Amino acid sequence: MINDQDFKDFHYNVFGAKTRINGDIILAGDAIINSSIEGSIEIKDTGKLVLERGSFVKGKIKAIDLEIFGQVEGDIECSGLVSIRSSAVVTGSIKSGRLVIYPGAVVEMNASSQDQT
Repeated sequence: MINDQDFKDFHYNVFGAKTRINGDIILAGDAIINSSIEGSIEIKDTGKLVLERGSFVKGKIKAIDLEIFGQVEGDIECSGLVSIRSSAVVTGSIKSGRLVIYPGAVVEMNASSQDQT
């Protein structure tokens, strides 16, 4: 049986397919997005953002870590790792601690990366 305390400590956000959001989103904790979003996304505190295949984001993204499988049009700012997977299409500027672009990804960007190791 699940008790109330289980949900109070739960910091995970999921936006499923066919969900459309117009506006800015501020989240706490990890997030998986498989939706269409027009607006900025900001992950507060520590948290990883995963944009699944089929996701589309038009706007600024700010997070610690970001993994992109879908499509992004806008500026990205992450203090940690940005991973652009082979299915991704990314247009915009990227500021990150580390940047990895996998073969097959379509990327049109201005980028700056600062390896902190």
